[in-house]
Amino acid sequence: MTDPVQLTDFQVQVARAFFSPPASQSFLLAGGAALAAQALTTRLTQDLDFFTDQPASVLPALKALEHEASRRGWTVDRHREGTSFYRLTVHGPGDLEVEVDLALDSRPGMPPTMTVLGPSYAPEELAGRKVVALFDRAYARDLADVYMLVQRFGTAILLEQAASVDQSFDHAVLADMIRGRLANVGDDELPVPDPAALRAFYAAWAVQLSASPLALEPAPDAPTPRTPRPRLSP
Repeated sequence: MTDPVQLTDFQVQVARAFFSPPASQSFLLAGGAALAAQALTTRLTQDLDFFTDQPASVLPALKALEHEASRRGWTVDRHREGTSFYRLTVHGPGDLEVEVDLALDSRPGMPPTMTVLGPSYAPEELAGRKVVALFDRAYARDLADVYMLVQRFGTAILLEQAASVDQSFDHAVLADMIRGRLANVGDDELPVPDPAALRAFYAAWAVQLSASPLALEPAPDAPTPRTPRPRLSP
């Protein structure tokens, strides 16, 4: 398989190093790198997220990655440590580095898929998990990613998958998060070629989400974007 252009060679090396020992066998690739590895988005990302549903697997996987890094002449700095979440930076030759998150998350609801980086969530579930990220935190990159994913899957599938991932998922709250974030983010922070089209789509979708407790009917279609010029994630 050809490595997506949104991923650096060092990201690919680190991901494959992570998945090489048995300690990582319960983990799946998530986040922006997983979206890029499955060609679901075109946004550049500089990190790697690995999730497991097994609490006892997080620390062993971290230690295994540190061992694999040492074997390759890389160094690892831990930044955040907890029983179910670790954030670290893997440093390679020269100024190469990748931020890595290891975390506990819910059990996958669909069979995993294999990517150039390793096993990941199924595309539809990955898209639903990105909607949950928009629901939880509403970063500018989440707005951009979900906008692209709607064009691939439609709103109904994304909402259904989000609800299956997070039982607290609420359409009205999602609408409020969308409105609040769009009111406080500039066009230059939205990594899409046409921020005005993104804003128009979300304005219409937020109205629909607020109006219906189910809101599973397709929202006004997001327009097919021009070939985007990738940006680094904020």
